[in-house]
Order: sequence, then C-alpha cells, then structure tokens
Amino acid sequence: MRKQTKDTCIHLILSVSLIFFSEILVAQAEHEIQVYASPTIQKKATIFELHTNYTFKGSKELPEPKAARFTNISLEVTHGFTNSFELGFYVFTSIDPTGHYGYYGSHIRPRVTVPGEWKWPFGASLSVEFGMFRPSVDEDFFWEGEIRPIIDRSFGNLYLSLNPNVDFVLNGVYKHWGLSPQFKAVYTFRQKVGFGFEYYSSFGDFNAIKPLKEQEHLLGPAIDLYTDPKWEFNAGFLFGLTSPSNQQILKLVIGRRIGA
Repeated sequence: MRKQTKDTCIHLILSVSLIFFSEILVAQAEHEIQVYASPTIQKKATIFELHTNYTFKGSKELPEPKAARFTNISLEVTHGFTNSFELGFYVFTSIDPTGHYGYYGSHIRPRVTVPGEWKWPFGASLSVEFGMFRPSVDEDFFWEGEIRPIIDRSFGNLYLSLNPNVDFVLNGVYKHWGLSPQFKAVYTFRQKVGFGFEYYSSFGDFNAIKPLKEQEHLLGPAIDLYTDPKWEFNAGFLFGLTSPSNQQILKLVIGRRIGA
C-alpha cells in the first residue's frame, strides 16, 4: 500500500509538470539550473534527468523578443563507472517565443568525488563540462564549458552546498573566462521534503569583473522531494536581484535512476 502511494504521488507530479509545460511552451533561462551535491551516482547505475526552465520575465536590459518568454528543455544522462567517477551527457533544446523548437548544443561532463573512506569533514568533488552551444538558432555554435568544484556538508537536517564555478567560452564573440558561483541551503522534514533556497550568479570575465549592478544574481525558494530513492525531484522559483539578470525563472528537474 505504501509503495502504491509513492507511485501515485510520483505519477501525479509528472503529470502536472508535463501538463503545465505543454500549456506555456514558451523564457530566457539557462539550460541547466542546478546546484550540485558532491556524491557521484553509484557504480553501474544510470540516471536520466529532464531539466525544464521557464522564464516568465527576462533581463530588464534586453528588448523584446530577446527578453520574451522562452522554454529551455535539456536531457541529462549520467552513468556511474566507479563509486567515485561518473560521466554525464547533455542535449540542449529550446522553444523560442514564436513556438519554434530547436537544438542548441551538447556537452559531456566527467566528474570525480572524494571517496568516503578518506573521511574528509565535508563532501568534495570536481566536475568538468565541455561541448558546443549556441544562444539561438540564428547564431553559430561555439565551444564552451565550466570547471565546477563542489563542496557540501550536512548539519543534521540542514544541507549546504557551494559550487564556485569557473565558466568559459573558447571562441567567437562570447569568448571569456569568468566566475559564476552557486549556493544551496535546504532543510529536510521527516526525510521526505526539503525546503530551502538556491542562489546563482555571474560576476563577468576574470580580466574585467563587472560592477555589482552589472553582474547577474538570482535567488529564490526551492523544494526537493525524497519520496523514492529511484526518483529525483527539484523545483524552484528564482528572482533576479540586478537588472541584467533574468527576473523570474521557474526551474524544474525530474530524474529517474536505473541499474544498481
């Protein structure tokens, strides 16, 4: 009976999410908005994640249609090769304000984590993501990626994670190396539901860190559900704290684990 209740809740979440996004199908947002935890997926296990980000309101500094509503949908597939090494692959797609669906690029992401037997006082891992991407179907692909250190720790029911990301573009008009730290705090109730907040930012190029008012900073509430270890669910609503930031973003991550 308990398993049936879990399955019913999961199916309800998926159904509501799919109905909602099929109705609005139109935001300008990052293709993957997620603060990483340090553990990698178990050896021989695979997780399929669907990242769907919808922007109700874009940057105050962009005219229409670039500030108009956009839906970014990304598929992430990650497989654990050892208990401390995983490899992920992304496919980025978007639906623009006119309703046109397009392919925006792909990344590959190896990640290693500090084994638990090392007994560090905190969790730590390193992710390196690289691939091709284009901001719109009217632009050429360029090579980009990120170097993502991950540091996290739990204090009872309180979980904290810091991702001090370094992002880069190797060619084209967007060429740069910059800093884009992310942070998450979540408090878990009855080991089933976690409530907290997530923070995302972009400080600009290392050679020319922007003034605060020209940087991107987003902050908002988030929820995580732990109804079944095979499933992952994370949702949040982010608010832009500066004019260049996207002003209102709804983010949703649904994942399903298979294997070990």
